[in-house]
Amino acid sequence: MIFQIPWKHAAKHGWDINKDACLFRSWAIHTGRYKAGEKEPDPKTWKANFRCAMNSLPDIEEVKDQSRNKGSSAVRVYRMLPPLTKNQRKERKSKSSRDAKSKAKRKSYGDSSPDTFSDGLSSSTLPDDHSSYTRVSLSLAGSRGTDQRPQKSTAPIPGLALH
Repeated sequence: MIFQIPWKHAAKHGWDINKDACLFRSWAIHTGRYKAGEKEPDPKTWKANFRCAMNSLPDIEEVKDQSRNKGSSAVRVYRMLPPLTKNQRKERKSKSSRDAKSKAKRKSYGDSSPDTFSDGLSSSTLPDDHSSYTRVSLSLAGSRGTDQRPQKSTAPIPGLALH
């Protein structure tokens, strides 16, 4: 499944914390990093923490060639990958330090693997008000408290483009 998240830049004209940062604020509240009234709102940090959480999920990957980084319709596009088997998770875990070194080398040489995926997301439009996205109930998986993996939800997210 493919989905996109509005990613409008806060310095752009027309940006509104209540419309454009509501998903990130909800994530910060959910993870305990923000409590309304106790701390000053920090949407830049909320967004960075959410991005890091998404990037750390083994079954979610960003579709960079479909994401739009600029303008009022900036979005990040992500793909849900099939779940890994227990053996695949073990293999991935044992390779992680070796792969990190390999990825760093490839990045320094500018090698990138092209993603052949294309489904016309560039023509989809998003609503101006994204506050309804936060209706989804997110819960943490695992018992360590550091795993920020969103769980399945039965509530649809109006306006969130799924393909």
